[in-house]
Formats: sequence, structure tokens, C-alpha cells
Amino acid sequence: MLKNSAHIENLLNEFNHVLENYNLKLETNPASSDISNEISKAYMYPLQAGGKRIRPLLVLLTAGAFGGKDGLKTAFKAALAVEKIHTYSLVHDDLPCMDNDDLRRGKPTTHKIYGDAKALLVGDALLTQAFAVLAETQYSNVQNQHYTAYLIQALAKGAGAEGMVWGQWLDISLTGNKKVVWEQMELVHRNKTGKMLGACLELGFICGLSAQKLEINPAQFLELRSLIHEAGISIGLAFQIIDDILDMTKSSAELGKTAGKDETQEKMTAPHLLGMEEAVSLAASQTESALSMLDKVFESFSNEFLEYKSLLIEQIKMLLQRSH
Repeated sequence: MLKNSAHIENLLNEFNHVLENYNLKLETNPASSDISNEISKAYMYPLQAGGKRIRPLLVLLTAGAFGGKDGLKTAFKAALAVEKIHTYSLVHDDLPCMDNDDLRRGKPTTHKIYGDAKALLVGDALLTQAFAVLAETQYSNVQNQHYTAYLIQALAKGAGAEGMVWGQWLDISLTGNKKVVWEQMELVHRNKTGKMLGACLELGFICGLSAQKLEINPAQFLELRSLIHEAGISIGLAFQIIDDILDMTKSSAELGKTAGKDETQEKMTAPHLLGMEEAVSLAASQTESALSMLDKVFESFSNEFLEYKSLLIEQIKMLLQRSH
């Protein structure tokens, strides 16, 4: 069995080294060098601000759980793409026209450093480059190169108009509405948070399977992709409920971002709509549901990669039992 904490730390160190040392390949000239230096620094600013790297870690560990070290290696580009998508969403969320936040990961938000318009472009750059990175995925089994189409589809659906963007649209539309009911906010969380986490598990699953030398019929492949995606949505729903609870009960220093902004912006969160006790209970039931769905997916395969499976389950439990 792997030494869990050491293995996770090494994996994250490797990931962060690649993510935080990227150089934009810009066409420029001496007269424009100051401007090219600025965009390069602006692009890297939110990526180098730290963070728990929850989403890429879920991609990598899921890939390891289904494809071992080969699966994990295949998933590295997908993990990078996911973190760029997530970071773009934070840059845009923090803008004055959205959540209007001055603090992210304990540091000034991108628009506080570079201005609103350039922060918008930073987000655009991160979003579009995520798909360029994903398209560079390399496979240990050359015959599985067509899996790239599945990867692009999964990430686009999780991040786009049928996923995170729809959730954000709903969130903006419902903010300040005193008649909001929990069923509406649940739809917000399933899409805004859950579908990207669903995409993370789905990306890892696809990369893991691509590393295996096995035949899986298309119908079963689609069914298992859907099931693991739904498990990720349940994780996301639990995660967001916990996030709302922490926003209500923790300080900005503890969270590394502005605390209490849900109440300030009149957002109808789970604790507000359901009460604290029922919100905690719902987060627990969604966690249990996610783990149950993951077990069903694992049952369809051998237990060849138990160490990564254990790491994945452990990380999910830690994520959904966090206190900050």
C-alpha cells in the first residue's frame, strides 16, 4: 500500500511544478516586450496563487484507480486542463459584474491587480488554453487515441452551457430573490459545482480505461461514464453545501477568501433555506450516495489498482469532511 500523504504530496508537487512554470508562447517584438511580460505575469498570477488542487487531484486519482500508473500518466494533461478551467471560473467569478470579490486564496483577486478588462482576458486565455492542453493527451495504448474526443466532450459539457455556465446563470438570476426554494438552489449547485466535479471523475475514468488492454462495449462504457459523472455531481452538491456552511461559520482568515459574502449578496444557501441541521444531513446523504455509485462502477472491473482506489476514496472523504 502506498504511503498516502507522501504519495499525494509528491503528486501535487509534480503537478504544481508543471502548472506554475508554464510560459506563454507569444508573438512579440522589442517594442512590445513590456506588454508581453505583463500578460505572461497576469496569466500566471491566479495559477500561482495556490489552492488545494482538488479537481486535478480527483482526475489523477480516478485515472490511477482504473488504470494504475499508466492511467495516471495519461491523465496529467486532463488534470492541467481542469485546473485551468477552474482558475478561469474563479477569475471571472471575482469580477465586479459577478461576485465582486477582492480576495481569493488569501491574495488580491486578478482584477484588483490588472483591472477588470485584463482580468476578463486572463480568464478567456485560461479557458481556451485548457482545451489545447487536453488535446495533447498521450496514450500508452496508441489505438485509444480516439479517447481524446471523449475527454473534450466531457470537459466542455461540464464547464459549458449545460454545466457550470448554466449553474452560474441560475445563480445570478436567483440572487436576491426572496422566494427561492431549495429545489432551485440544488439545481444551481448541481450545475455550477457538481458537473465540473463530475467531469473530473469522468476524465479520470476515461484516461484510466484508455491505459487498460480490455474490451468494453460502447453501451457499458456510456453507462459507466454516466454513473461516475453522477457520483461527481453528488460530491459537488455535498461540497457546495459544506462550503455554504463554512461561509456562514468561519472567518476570512480561516477560509482564505471573503467570509460571509453569501449573506451580504442575499444568496439563498442550504443552511438558510433548510436550516443548519438539515443542511449537514443532506451533505452527508449526498456523500454516501456518491460513494455508493463509485462502488458500482468499481464492481465492473478487477481490483488491480487498489492503492489508487483507496487514495481516491480517502481524498473524497477528506474533501467532504473539511473544516475550512
